Amino acid sequence: MLRIRRKASVVAALAAAGLLAACGGSSGGDSSSTTAPAPTNSETTAAPTPEPDGDILIGVSFYTERIPLYAEMRAGIEEAAAAAGVEVVYADANGNAETQTNQIANMVTQGVDVIIASPVDATAMVPAYQAARDAGVIMISAANKVADEYEDAFVGPNLVDYAAQTMTRLIEGIGGSGKIMIITGPPQISFVQLQQAGWDSVLAEYPDVEVVATGVVEDLTTAKALDVATSLLIANPDVSAIMSSTDNIGVGVVQALEGQGIDPATVFTAGWDAQPNAVELIREGTYTLSLSFLGVEWGRVAFATALEAAKGNLPASHYVSTPGLFVDAENASVLTEAQISGQDPL
Repeated sequence: MLRIRRKASVVAALAAAGLLAACGGSSGGDSSSTTAPAPTNSETTAAPTPEPDGDILIGVSFYTERIPLYAEMRAGIEEAAAAAGVEVVYADANGNAETQTNQIANMVTQGVDVIIASPVDATAMVPAYQAARDAGVIMISAANKVADEYEDAFVGPNLVDYAAQTMTRLIEGIGGSGKIMIITGPPQISFVQLQQAGWDSVLAEYPDVEVVATGVVEDLTTAKALDVATSLLIANPDVSAIMSSTDNIGVGVVQALEGQGIDPATVFTAGWDAQPNAVELIREGTYTLSLSFLGVEWGRVAFATALEAAKGNLPASHYVSTPGLFVDAENASVLTEAQISGQDPL
C-alpha cells in the first residue's frame, strides 16, 4: 500500500515545514501566487500504483468550518466516502496557518494517501504542501489554493470569472454608476486574491463607478464585519452598493446598514456562499445577491478526485471544475435549502 512506503525522513521534513509556517504566520502572498481555475472536466490519466478502496486513507484540512460552505463540503465528502467505504480524517485549521501545517504533518504520519486542503494562506502553506508531497502524499486544493506548481490539482469553480460576474451584476444593479464599498476577507487567502482580480477586471470597464472605501474582515466573522462596515458607513453613508467576499461579511453589512438607519433594501449588497441566513435576507428583501458554490456537490467532486488520485489516476487537467448558482429575489423563494447547498439537484 502507498502508506507503508513512506519514510521517517519525510516526517522530519514536515516538522521543518511546521517551523517555517510558525515563523511565517499568516503573512500573505499576492495575486501572482495563484492562478484562476479554467473550466475542465474530470478525465484522468493513468499513473502507477493503484490500490483497493479499502486500503485508502484520505485527509481533509479545511480553512474553517465556521464558514457554512465548509460544513456543506464536509457533508458531501462524508456522503461519498461512506458510499465508497473509504476512511477520511478531518481537521479544522480555524484560519491559522501554523495549525494547518501541524494538521497536515499529523495526517502524513497517520499514513494518508491524499490530502484535500483549503490552505489558510497562499504563501505560508507552501512548505507544508512541499513536505507532504515529498512524503508521497498527493495534495489536492479545494476552495483556496496555493500556486499550481505546489499542488497536484485544484477542485473548484473559476473564481476569477465568478467574481467578475458578481461585480457585473452589482454594477448593473446600480445602473452602471455610483459609489461602492468593497469589504474582503484576509488578502493572503487565495480566493480573496482571485476575487479581487475578477472585480478589478470589471471595474476597469466602468469609469463612473467609484470605490469610495475598502475594508478587511480578518476573521471572516459577521461580528467583525459589523464593526468594519459600520466604520466605513459613518464616513460614506451615501453608497449605492457594497460588495463582500462572503455572506458572513454580507450579513454583517446588512446589520451595519440597519444600525446606521439606512434601509438595506436601498443598497445593492452582494456576497458569496448563499448560506441560509443570507438567503433568508434575500427573501426578505434586505440582501440582494449571493453566489452558491453548491458545497455538498463540491465536496462529492473533491472526494471523487482524491479517490481516483489515490488509485493512481490524477486529473488530466490541473483544474477540476465545479459549478455555481446565483441566488437573488427571482429564485430565492423557489429554491430549497437542499438545492442551494448542492445536496439535491436543481
